[in-house]
Amino acid sequence: MNLIPEIKDLLSILPAIILSAGGILFLVIQFIFHHNDHKIIRFLTGMVLIGTLWSLCTTSFINPGYGSYFKGQIRLSNLTFWLNTIYAITAFLTILASPRVLRQHDVSFPEFYPLLLFSVVGMFFMTTGSDLIVIFIGLEILSISLYIMIGMARNSISCLEATMKYFLLGAFTSGFMLMGIAFMYGASGSTLLKDALYPMFAGSEPYALYSKLGFGLFIVGVSFKVALVPFHSWTPDVYEGALTTITGYMASGPKAAAMGLMLVLFQYFPTYNYDLTWNIMLGVIAAISMTLGNVLALRQDNIKRVLAYSSISHAGYVVAGIVCGAKWTVVYYLIMYSFMNIAGFSILAFLENGKLVITYNSLKHLVKTNPFTSFALLVVFFSLGGIPPLGGFWTKLFLFQEIAKSNDPINRILLILGVINSAIAIYYYLRVTVSAFMSEDSGEVANSEPIQTSWGISVAATMSIFFIMFGWIVFYPSSL
Repeated sequence: MNLIPEIKDLLSILPAIILSAGGILFLVIQFIFHHNDHKIIRFLTGMVLIGTLWSLCTTSFINPGYGSYFKGQIRLSNLTFWLNTIYAITAFLTILASPRVLRQHDVSFPEFYPLLLFSVVGMFFMTTGSDLIVIFIGLEILSISLYIMIGMARNSISCLEATMKYFLLGAFTSGFMLMGIAFMYGASGSTLLKDALYPMFAGSEPYALYSKLGFGLFIVGVSFKVALVPFHSWTPDVYEGALTTITGYMASGPKAAAMGLMLVLFQYFPTYNYDLTWNIMLGVIAAISMTLGNVLALRQDNIKRVLAYSSISHAGYVVAGIVCGAKWTVVYYLIMYSFMNIAGFSILAFLENGKLVITYNSLKHLVKTNPFTSFALLVVFFSLGGIPPLGGFWTKLFLFQEIAKSNDPINRILLILGVINSAIAIYYYLRVTVSAFMSEDSGEVANSEPIQTSWGISVAATMSIFFIMFGWIVFYPSSL
């Protein structure tokens, strides 16, 4: 067997090569410049991500094109193209929004930007990999990068606590994934997805049982990254403890990668001899996630914790879409949801001003001192609540339409629960705008000293909000 990769194999991972080379180069460059001067590293990182977007386009439309590479271990498709685009855009917007937050929390590590590039590399291999080992390595590259990025604010106890919780639970679930890979390899003799999953549908006992057990353990690890119930307990504490722009990045790019991995995995399920057990299992998880996430969000006062539980409920909606086979609707949902998270957490980072904890009460009468920021909050939270004609409304409408097309009783139940939970969620989303626009008393933000404008946060939030408001006009699932 010829193990030397061909040119087309290397071209298939060109985005990852660019990002990896850029990250390693910047680790060297940061020793040349002053310790606290991160501008050059930040600028170069942004340029690398723009170059990566370009390479994605060339990889998809020119050469080598969609297909399998590296002996079937890498697979490019229209799905992976859109997922990789989400990763690059969310990382670019995070680079724009992060400098002020890092400076306010005395994070003087230029390594932050190379780590961001490495995390995108991890996400790239998570969803373009069609081999269990490649997927696992990509997941670990992403996870290790996030552990370090969250823990960079060493002077913040909450950040260190968030890092430890995320690291310990993440390492634990990685063990589940490795055990799952071992079972699937033992049942099939291969780590390629198409071969590793085959015994689940056509294998004889006990190989079919081993493969199903292995796949179940692997899904446990993926569910942890998605933050599905009952693997969600880390989410509110980590979202609250991490620096706000990093939280926004975690809630967009890495979350989209984990959900994209679920899409990739279930693409290998044959339409014939389909085992409804997985549909029932995922349907129950989706129902519990969307319900519990919304109910617990009602009890929160800290806006970051509200968005954490909101992300759990949104994960339930997405998994419901995966269960009914609405692939492109799910991708559209991930794109819009990523922009909503980047915009929302960027605005919160601006309002925190390095010291405040943003609650419903602290936002009271915000429109008095920050009218433009109040309008931006209104757009983001109305969109998250599914208020027309914003992007969040269309994501839920398209998703519920796809679920409604199915005659499966499971999907009918998910549709009813999805509509009910969307109505429940409107309450806590609207509380934000009620506090900002309709309260007579002034909160901490309105009474605090004037907030200096941050061009990075402003650009990242404005780009995201523009897409939330107008992107749906020309961009919808059938156009993907």
